[in-house]
Amino acid sequence: MKLVECAVASDDASRPILSGVQPLKSECLPFSQIPHTTRFFCDFLTSNPNAMQFFSRPAKFKSWIKDEAANIRFPEDRRAQVAAILERQNRSWGAGPRAFENLARLRNGAVALVTGQQVGLFGGPLFSILKALSAIRMADEAARAGVDCVPVFWLATEDHDLAEVNQVSFPGPGGSMREFSVSPQGIVDAPVGALSFGEEIRPVVNQAAEILGENEATAALQQAYRPGENFGGAFARLFAQIFADWA
Repeated sequence: MKLVECAVASDDASRPILSGVQPLKSECLPFSQIPHTTRFFCDFLTSNPNAMQFFSRPAKFKSWIKDEAANIRFPEDRRAQVAAILERQNRSWGAGPRAFENLARLRNGAVALVTGQQVGLFGGPLFSILKALSAIRMADEAARAGVDCVPVFWLATEDHDLAEVNQVSFPGPGGSMREFSVSPQGIVDAPVGALSFGEEIRPVVNQAAEILGENEATAALQQAYRPGENFGGAFARLFAQIFADWA
């Protein structure tokens, strides 16, 4: 099993992710208004004593991040090895300068705020991007609280559920959903991240490009998802481009 595969991100989540792509209008809803959210989870978010008896820390990490960061003990030799692996991986994926600035901080003692996701077609579901953005924002909050922190996005390349990640849907003309899927080459039941794309990926990317139009997002998909690349590498290349201003 690989030690880690990730793309490292940075701060300032207020900028557009890709130039030429219109930002979505957003509205923040409390979890209490989201269907099927459990009372226990809502009690945890509000630090209700009914839930807090089961947790050592409240949900809002800014109140305890400095205490926890001071307790982290990570051997220097292991930190150097991890940083070297991440640097090699990020270079192979075409990561931007900010990624290597953050890796230098990690090597010099910064803590890491980690999230991750299975490596799905075209970046997987939208919440994959939202996870990365959340990690970026939380790492920035930690920095403002006085803790040197870099966000890390872990690629779950060892997942074996191809049927769960080999398809994705985009909104098409008139608001209809268009589904895209691909069957990469490789050994049956092998880890998804290692499955390679052949020529079958080209028409799928072209179909997505017809919906997205000519813009930076389309160019990122075309550069990442191509014959000879595997699921893990394509996902990493796409995220390295999407978060180039932060990662």
